[in-house]
Amino acid sequence: MKKIIELWKTECGNCEAVKPTIVELEKEGYSFEKYNIASQNGEGLTRQYKDKIIENNKKNSFPLEYLFTPTFINPESDEVLAFEGRAPSKKELVEFAGGKFENGQSSSIKI
Repeated sequence: MKKIIELWKTECGNCEAVKPTIVELEKEGYSFEKYNIASQNGEGLTRQYKDKIIENNKKNSFPLEYLFTPTFINPESDEVLAFEGRAPSKKELVEFAGGKFENGQSSSIKI
C-alpha cells in the first residue's frame, strides 16, 4: 500500500482534525509517516522537499517560502499536498496517495 509522509506542527487545528482520517486509512492498509516540523527528521524532510513545496505554492499562488500544515508528501510521485482552513477528506488523501489530486493549502510557517 502507498506510504505518505505527513509534516505537522504543534497547535495546528487542521493537523488535529485530520488524525481520525489517518487512523481510518491506516486500518485500511495505508501507511503514514508523521513528522513534527520542529524535529530533526521533520526539518530534514522540509529541506529535502523544499523545491517541491515551493513548486506547489507557486502553482497555487501561495507565498513561496512557506510550509503549510499539515503537508502531505507522496514519496513515490514527489507530489506535495497542503490545504487551507480545513483538514483533507479521506477521499482527497486516497486520491493523493494514488497521485491524482490537485493541491490546496493550510496554515503556514516560513521555510
